[in-house]
Order: sequence, then structure tokens, then C-alpha cells
Amino acid sequence: MTTQDFHTLFEFNFWANARTLQAVDGLPEEKLYVDLKNSFGSLHGTLVHLAGAEDIWLQRMNGADPGKFMKKDEYPTYVSVKTKWKEVEAGWQKYISTVKEEDLDRTLVFHNLKGEQVSQLVWQSLQHLVNHSTYHRGQITTMIRQSGGTPVGTDLITFYRLKNKEQ
Repeated sequence: MTTQDFHTLFEFNFWANARTLQAVDGLPEEKLYVDLKNSFGSLHGTLVHLAGAEDIWLQRMNGADPGKFMKKDEYPTYVSVKTKWKEVEAGWQKYISTVKEEDLDRTLVFHNLKGEQVSQLVWQSLQHLVNHSTYHRGQITTMIRQSGGTPVGTDLITFYRLKNKEQ
């Protein structure tokens, strides 16, 4: 993949995250904290995890080892999670706008959350991040339905079709 491919992939990720948050915005806030027996319990817990994953990968790309993962009690409200996520997204926009072809083949060395040293190519880490976010947005879609809301489509093909219409 090229840097342009990653620009597009992250543009998709930003678009899909924004649509997901718009769908969550349509729910009464008390629904966000109900344990729906999902991977991270509630919508709030899943959103914290998703923002936290994007945050820790950004830290790693910027050389932090070990990075600090967001915790639910540090972001106890939906507004606090959204605010932090906007900061993380701004960091990703800066990173992606400056990444060079040779950076993609660089080996990223860091300690995972278990303290184990990991070596991974940057391009693989970037692909993983977007894929991971897609996975959890799918969980959020189900949780929005369970909470009586209306989810929105965030498929990559939907993004491409909308983008093609704009051109």
C-alpha cells in the first residue's frame, strides 16, 4: 500500500467514526452506560476502548513505549470520551498527512499491554488499527439497536460510493 492508500483508509476511518458517534448522539445518555453484555459492557465502555485503541497506536507511532491505554474511569462521560477522541483524531490527521513511503516499511518496536516486546511493520499496524475500529463499530451498531436507536451504515464500500459521487 502507498501513503495515498493510507490517506484514503484513514479518511474512511474518520468518516465512519463520525457517523457512528452521530448515531450514538441520538440515544438518551443513560442508555450509553447500560451493560449490554458486550466485549466492553456498555456503549460507553466500547467507545472508550475504541478511542483508547486509536490513541495507544498513535502513541506508538510517535515513539511512546510503553503507551498508556485509556481507562473508563478517566473518561466517565460520553462528552469526555468524544472530546478525547477528537484530540486523538487530530493527532492521526497530522501523522497520516506527514507519513512517507519509507515510513510504512519501518519496523515498529514496542511493548504491548502485557509487557511483551513486539516488532511489527508500520503499514501492518495502520491496517490493523482501521480493521480493529471497523470491528468495534459493528458491535456499536448492534448495541445502538439494542438500545432502541437507529444505527448508520459505515461500510467501506458505502464510503467509496459517496466519495465517488462527490468527484
